Amino acid sequence: MNLSRTQVTRRRAFTLIELLVVISIVALLIAMLLPALKKAKETARRAVCLSNQHQIVNALHVYAGENHDHFPPAHGGANASLMWQLQSPWAQTGNTRFNFWGGREGWTGMGLLFMTETMVDPRGLYCPSQRYHKFTLQGGWYEKPWGRHCMSYLYRVYGQLGSGVTQADLDYLHNYRVSDMNEPIALSADIFHPGSNSWGPYPEDTSWAHLDPNSINVSFSDGHAEQYSDNGLFAYSSIAYDVYGGGDKFVNSAWKYIDGKPDDLAGNYFLPEEFLN
Repeated sequence: MNLSRTQVTRRRAFTLIELLVVISIVALLIAMLLPALKKAKETARRAVCLSNQHQIVNALHVYAGENHDHFPPAHGGANASLMWQLQSPWAQTGNTRFNFWGGREGWTGMGLLFMTETMVDPRGLYCPSQRYHKFTLQGGWYEKPWGRHCMSYLYRVYGQLGSGVTQADLDYLHNYRVSDMNEPIALSADIFHPGSNSWGPYPEDTSWAHLDPNSINVSFSDGHAEQYSDNGLFAYSSIAYDVYGGGDKFVNSAWKYIDGKPDDLAGNYFLPEEFLN
């Protein structure tokens, strides 16, 4: 029996139900794959961020090698909570408004790495997972919020007295030398405090770049870098601004906490014990 071309075409064509089934299966597969792809991308971003921290601590050691074993200083007036700044109008030789520590030509802290050309590529100072625009390469370096370069990491060596920050704290950090190191301290890390209203709108989940699991990448004075996960620090960071303010006291305590002194935050902030668990 000979079939017409129309009959053969009808037998070979998909029915509407078959097409809907295929589309549903494809949509289901995409929905299953998207979380895995998202997780893979974040894993890659975390690896880049950790690599950045390795490069940063290497650059800090190069600077120290050329500056009597001292890491780049921040000028007097450089807040612990604002040490994502690379420049400041107060970081000038001969500035008398603040006790001068060592900012030069407007550069301060890790900004001195660029002034001395120890670092020349700013991309190493920006975490690819950072969601706050002013802490991205485009926002922080090229657009220069507040009229100065900003990075997406915090630097340990700050220069301002304040609540929870003593002269002894500042002297210790500014006199800290590679050759005198008895135990490593954290020098650079992803931003871990909850921000400030003066920054303008920022992510509701705080400025932490790496979430689920919550972690920060940290570099230490002995030259190593690691991914640091601690639910206690994240819990403090999440509520510290509303309860105590995310200022110098919180940041100073958090640095010591990262150094391996887990009682410091609890002793300074008196939050419930469950925040350490």
